[in-house]
Amino acid sequence: MRLLAGVLFVSTVLAPTAAVPGPDPASVVDGWASSPVYVDDSQQALVPDQDASELAERVKGHDPAIRIAVVPAIVLNDGSGDNSAAARAYVDKVVDRQRADGIYLVVFGGAITWGSAVGVDTPIATILTDELGKHSRSDPIGTLNGVLDQLDVPKAKTGPPGWLWPVLIVILLLVAGFLGLRWWKSRPGKDEGPALYRPSYDVLPDEADSLAERRSLAREDVTRFGEELDAADVRLDGVNTAADVQAAMDAYADAGRVVDGEPDDDKLREVRATVEYGRWRLACAQALIAGTPAPARRAACFFDPSHGTSVTDWMYTPPGGKAREVPVCSACRDRLSGGTR
Repeated sequence: MRLLAGVLFVSTVLAPTAAVPGPDPASVVDGWASSPVYVDDSQQALVPDQDASELAERVKGHDPAIRIAVVPAIVLNDGSGDNSAAARAYVDKVVDRQRADGIYLVVFGGAITWGSAVGVDTPIATILTDELGKHSRSDPIGTLNGVLDQLDVPKAKTGPPGWLWPVLIVILLLVAGFLGLRWWKSRPGKDEGPALYRPSYDVLPDEADSLAERRSLAREDVTRFGEELDAADVRLDGVNTAADVQAAMDAYADAGRVVDGEPDDDKLREVRATVEYGRWRLACAQALIAGTPAPARRAACFFDPSHGTSVTDWMYTPPGGKAREVPVCSACRDRLSGGTR
């Protein structure tokens, strides 16, 4: 069974004129051999490399088969003056030459769009009439896509081709692996890199511990500093040590407020710096009383912060570790050097 439907797109009657060459049905069928969408070179309403390609991608492999052609309206000029009859006759010739069931959609320039359902039960006339009412005559691509929508033909996929995603994933994995390898090779060694928090003296990554343990050590360090303040013999004796002592006490109070909460590592590092500053100001006050020069602002003694501010750095190798410079007080320096400097 052959169902044909023709829709007059523009009610224009083509007056009989001399025949003008146009694509004959054989040319249309030959074009369909390579693509389900044929666009005559004279037609500008569809861009062959864009619009036609997207339509072809959409209808390719559809069941029933859908074939589309865009030809100039001049092919309707058979001398009869009846565009509908001429369109029907042209499509009949195309269908007879194609000799295959399916849905045929032929756009005749700006004159008529004709649909034919061959061997399939599809109300192509109703669908085509509906879509022509929605789109202007200068928009055949919109009309054809509207027809395909009503025929439940899926839209063509847009964007990157499907094969590109696996390639991108492989590339991303390779980049991630390369960056991971670089990080692994450049990561700090056992005795390298920035020290984590330890009260008043530097430690190395091999001495790392948990945040809870670092908080506990910080509280212990602040408590120890408070005991040092209480035990410090800072007599006035006519020497004004008030500024240094007050600064040391303020440092103790500031550090105490932080460790009473739940500080993170950044705050814990601030605690260490605050405690070291307080110990230095306390040492300055003690130096004033003793009549000795104020100590340089340095870290506390590595071996025991209660020894006070360090006076120099000393190469020290912990058991099973590597040699590193540590800050030491004068007493520890003398002990390590055997009494010689």
